[in-house]
Amino acid sequence: MDDHCLRWALRSALFQAADHPDRSTKYPTADGLDFTGIDAPTPISQIASVERQNYLAINVFGWDKGVIVHHVSKQPEEEARINLLLIEKAGKFHYTWIKNLNRLLYDQSKHREQKQICERCLHGYIREDLLEAHRPECKGIGQTAVRVEMPQEGKLTFQNHHKQLPAPYVIYADFEALTTKVEGPELDPKKSNTQRTQHHETCSYCYVKVRCDGKTEAPVEYRGPNAAEHLLRALQEEDRGIQKVLANPQAMRMTSADWESHRTASRCHVCDGLLKGDSVRDHCHITGKYRGAVHSACKLKLRLSPKTTTIPVVIHNMRGYDSHLLMQAISKVEGRISCIPNNTEKYISFSLGQLRFIDSAQFLLAPLDKLVAANKPEAFQITTHYEPDHQKRGLLMRKGVYPYEYMDSWERFEETQLPPAHSFYSKLTDENISDSDYEHAQRVWETCGCQTLGNYTDLYCRTDVLLLADVFENFRKTSQKQYRLDPAHYYTSPDLSWDALLKKTGVELELLTDYDQHLFIEKGMRGGISMVSKRHARANNPAVEGYDSEKPNSHILYLDANNLYGWAMSQPLPTGGFRWVEDCDGLAGTIKDQPADGPEGFILEVDLEYPRELHDEHNAYPLAPERIVVQKDWMTEYQHGLLGVASAEVEKLVPNLRDKNHYVLHYRNLQLYLELGMKLKKIHRALCFEQSPWMEPYIRMNTVLRKQATSAFEKDLYKLMNNSVFDKLRRLIASPSFARANIFDDGLAAVEVHKSRLVLNRPVYVGMSIIDLSKTLMYDFYYGQLKNQYGERCQLLYTDTDSLLLEIQTEDVYRDMVAHAGLYDTSDYPREHPLHSVENKKVLGKMTDECAGRPIAEYVGLRPKMYSILEANGNNTKKAKGVKKASPHLWAALPQGIAVTLRFQTVDRRKRGGNSGLWAQGCLTSRHN
Repeated sequence: MDDHCLRWALRSALFQAADHPDRSTKYPTADGLDFTGIDAPTPISQIASVERQNYLAINVFGWDKGVIVHHVSKQPEEEARINLLLIEKAGKFHYTWIKNLNRLLYDQSKHREQKQICERCLHGYIREDLLEAHRPECKGIGQTAVRVEMPQEGKLTFQNHHKQLPAPYVIYADFEALTTKVEGPELDPKKSNTQRTQHHETCSYCYVKVRCDGKTEAPVEYRGPNAAEHLLRALQEEDRGIQKVLANPQAMRMTSADWESHRTASRCHVCDGLLKGDSVRDHCHITGKYRGAVHSACKLKLRLSPKTTTIPVVIHNMRGYDSHLLMQAISKVEGRISCIPNNTEKYISFSLGQLRFIDSAQFLLAPLDKLVAANKPEAFQITTHYEPDHQKRGLLMRKGVYPYEYMDSWERFEETQLPPAHSFYSKLTDENISDSDYEHAQRVWETCGCQTLGNYTDLYCRTDVLLLADVFENFRKTSQKQYRLDPAHYYTSPDLSWDALLKKTGVELELLTDYDQHLFIEKGMRGGISMVSKRHARANNPAVEGYDSEKPNSHILYLDANNLYGWAMSQPLPTGGFRWVEDCDGLAGTIKDQPADGPEGFILEVDLEYPRELHDEHNAYPLAPERIVVQKDWMTEYQHGLLGVASAEVEKLVPNLRDKNHYVLHYRNLQLYLELGMKLKKIHRALCFEQSPWMEPYIRMNTVLRKQATSAFEKDLYKLMNNSVFDKLRRLIASPSFARANIFDDGLAAVEVHKSRLVLNRPVYVGMSIIDLSKTLMYDFYYGQLKNQYGERCQLLYTDTDSLLLEIQTEDVYRDMVAHAGLYDTSDYPREHPLHSVENKKVLGKMTDECAGRPIAEYVGLRPKMYSILEANGNNTKKAKGVKKASPHLWAALPQGIAVTLRFQTVDRRKRGGNSGLWAQGCLTSRHN
């Protein structure tokens, strides 16, 4: 093979030989090609440079059990494409010209009539016009060329019956780190505003192992050098012990009650299907306990194999912190490594052999101390077992206090007294310890008999592990009781809630088999609207300071829709039966009359006119938002000043008053937009589907459970189980090609690569419908209720998906709400308030007053997710995305800086000068080579 094979391949395409194309003498050596700065052999990463230097359009394909896509040219479509095949063998690479791509792919298609191939997704079409219609829609996945494969047929149903049984063992772990100081600047301040101040080195760990029946072994603790590596080796030893247990299952032990239960059983305890004389007994191989009658086929799914059964290792906030320290040590131990990444910095999970590390914070979205406070005292059985002393346990059942930054050397562990209060200062939060917290630390030291800071560290780490074990075990018990699923089998709460939904509803969702239908639906995927409609407003009514009776009364109201996506998920949603509508003109005449709860629904691609007479009325909250790149010639002079020399070539969801062309939306959105005054010019395409409110039983179940919950933990859990379903649905399958590598040490590197092929087997049509339907509730409430009630006296100030911040001119907005009480959930209002009522408590889609009846005096908004609300009682809510909540001094600086209190004087200054500044905040980051 020639290192210059790319050049020869291009020559064969540009100077096609009449005969003997395999002979180099058939091609000119003076080819006019410019390979300046191009390596030989040439990596795929340099193909774009070859294109630019030679004004060529080159596609590169590969072979991996079929043709795959390596590189698709971004040159203008009118440029003729040169298709190359990159052959890989034994670490060597060779480019060759593909004379006819359709022939190369002919044998790979089950439909031999598909002659026309899209170079980006390798999808085939029988006619050229169909291919040309497809190309504008096809961007690969995430702008990356990839071979797309669609399911040939099938339905999506609940299949993970084995996840109903408790994981045989779960290990809960945590470790602490020394924060050694970084001396001198490591980064050039002229090139970076980041300053490194500390380096984290693991110094101790603790873990506890919990069996499926709740039995535990004494916590394992270690403090010393190489703690992360030491932990991994200890866990591997636990893994080997567990595999021995699994390899020697316990014999079944049945009581007389078990025999009677088995004799009378009519349904399989695994799949819930009817037993028709084919039942067998199932038992736990760890404890020998009888579990129930099952189909013989179902029992096979429950087998615990020592070679395949994974052991969950649960660490709180592993994704954000612990995983970085563990990955630096993982190359030093033997075992197969795999991971599920968010990106090269954060991992959803990683595995070492059969140890599967998961983050409890991906299920329970709160700090550990808040999770502990949300649970009832009787939930902490493990902590009670290992700390039976009531007085000591009472001290440990709250957030511990630890001098993280004071612990900067191994010698600190030998100190024999608690350091002074100022040693607990944290750069991360920019806070000193409170007097009450320091007094608590002193009581813990004395009551628990700590002799050294080493003892105190061990106690702190052990307590966190025991509390985490109790919190997550309570979560597992609740999930198994309500959903009959064990969270320990999953990676995140969206994964768990998705299976819970499928299991509860028994739905069968049709898998899309037509790639163009998938692209069509994906084109309609748009997120929630977040925008500032008016920068500043000040209320004028008797409840606020500075009330002027000579001016009209006005109120600021902050409303939030109860579980907006839960409401949308309770509506009729697609299930299958997808077909293109043949008579779009006929549908245009009847679309207004299609029932919301009918057996069929539609997703349409339309042209809409936004009449100019609506522009003033709709200016604050335009209908039909679009994902667009805002052009510079649309911007004001002030916006140009803010933009400076930076590029604005970023696609955003922008509500605007422009006409819409080829706009994809759900038919109920179209009906509402037409009702509110937009005009339908044309339906280009329409996809019809069967629909039903199939998610409603699951959403209703969690809503009822939340009302009945007796602890804050359960209330939060049932809310999470509804919200997480939507998180799962809105995740489009992404395909990451080589982008970069993170080198953790000499023995381990994480490489980010693109998938060569992608199977699109997820119901994207459900997520798209939910997002669109949620907009109908918000628009209908604003225009159909508020604007009809107040007209121009109601103005939108700010919105963020499910919330509306409003300025309303009226004598008494709360008195007005009484007349329309059916629209609101006022259960959070004080009991003595005239509006207090539990009638609509947590009812989906009802509007809640975020301030629970407390009047708002003033509002300032600078940008989406950056605003301030000042209540009449002096409470000040400040939001600034990117500014840490745990930065009190930075927040105190906001009145003079980023966001005003966020008060109007800074807005005025920004309007005049567009000035900006920098403020320091501490954060934890990982940096690899």
